[in-house]
Amino acid sequence: MRPARYRRVASDDRAGDGPTASESLESPLCSFDESGFFQQLVANTSEGLLTVDEESTIVFANPAIEDILGYSPAALIGSSKMTVIPERLESAHADGLETYLRTGERQIDWDGIELPAVHEDGHEVPVLVSIREHTHEGQRLFTGLFRDISDRKARERRFEAVFDNTYQFTGLLEPDGTILEVNETALSFGDLELDDVVGEPVWETAWFQLRDAARETAIEGVERARQGELFRDELRVQGADRTALIDFSIRPITDRNGEIQLLVSEGRDVTALKLRERHLRVLHRLLRHNLRNDLNIINGFAETLRSAVENDTHREYAAEIAATSSALIDTTETAKQLADATLDEERTRTAIDVRDILETVVADLRTQYPASSITVSESVDATIAADSRLNTVLEEVIQNAIVHAEDSDPTVEISVSNVDADTVGVRVFDTGPGIPASDRTGIFNDEQITQVRHGNGLGLWLASLIVDDYGGDLDYEPRSDGTGSCVTVCLPRAQFP
Repeated sequence: MRPARYRRVASDDRAGDGPTASESLESPLCSFDESGFFQQLVANTSEGLLTVDEESTIVFANPAIEDILGYSPAALIGSSKMTVIPERLESAHADGLETYLRTGERQIDWDGIELPAVHEDGHEVPVLVSIREHTHEGQRLFTGLFRDISDRKARERRFEAVFDNTYQFTGLLEPDGTILEVNETALSFGDLELDDVVGEPVWETAWFQLRDAARETAIEGVERARQGELFRDELRVQGADRTALIDFSIRPITDRNGEIQLLVSEGRDVTALKLRERHLRVLHRLLRHNLRNDLNIINGFAETLRSAVENDTHREYAAEIAATSSALIDTTETAKQLADATLDEERTRTAIDVRDILETVVADLRTQYPASSITVSESVDATIAADSRLNTVLEEVIQNAIVHAEDSDPTVEISVSNVDADTVGVRVFDTGPGIPASDRTGIFNDEQITQVRHGNGLGLWLASLIVDDYGGDLDYEPRSDGTGSCVTVCLPRAQFP
């Protein structure tokens, strides 16, 4: 990847143009020995200085050159400038000086050019060199100012490694939308070369020619980003052999004064994600309407049969059908909530005190399960950013502890405490047999669901999905006294400005 092109402020100082160096540096405030002053200045500058004559012989080197290239000034003075030039570039340097001496034509930018220089130990050092011509005692001389840019080049290499290896389409733009750089992911998608797009307005490139809407979205994105906004939208772009739906964004990059210097465009390919979402919506409708309606019909006929038949065995069969269909109807409701939690992106979160929601949920569950004992033993201030789904989380976790207890009068203890300074924990202790390892797969750990290892219910999956969306997690552990287990709902505290 080529480095971004940045404008340089060029110096117009040339030999014989305007005042001499000593005249332009004269101080009206104090007098000093000019020779001694400039000797100290040159000796103490952090930039390396090398002066060569018309034969490319080094006639001067300052102490800083040793910090950059390892050579002492004494080791360089009297030697050829080729000492510090890589062998592969020697002829180019020689030809460049010869051409300039003969024609006055410069082959490189004297105001600043990045070049490799040879260190005393043999490795190459990237340096930024600027050159000036001057005369001394009738001798024509050329002085190069060397600045070590190793750290900067290392940062550039790290940036390029990240820039080119990200899976997202990424580009750097001028504030007017002109492309400066594009990463390999975007170029490969369009089977393009960097030269095909650099210097072009982003909306005029091949990616955005599929539909007018794509071009218009890119234009709008640039316009809003250059006004300081983050722009984000979905659009379809054209590749070499396929199209892709991307999550497209453009954001401004400002300097320390708040002035916009660059725009960063990004595109995340969400084609497969959107396809899965569409399939999920179809399943959602199937569960919500077709399957649920059919189960209600089965349940109704089963209840009718149970009332109508006189044979005890047949009545038991009908009752079993009614109970099973009722359980499946409840499962479809949980599945519907699971789909809603996944597909609904319009929920607004507010600051909610967990204790208020917990009080409501516990009261409802005491009514549903009057034989159970549900107590809240400890409670701390616990305000989080959440929505109505928090009721579902707490209900599923507490109800799970009740219905899976081995006793007919289960005991559940709940505490609201601090996990750490930023996290609240709602701990639900039960006296049951614990959650089987198969039911914990993928919910309380990162194990993959398989045909053998998977849960039978959707309630904890639903709770886990919602908590994960809140930025929290579910934790499970057996009780220390061996009398049950504990599920902890970990939720991040609400952060207020």
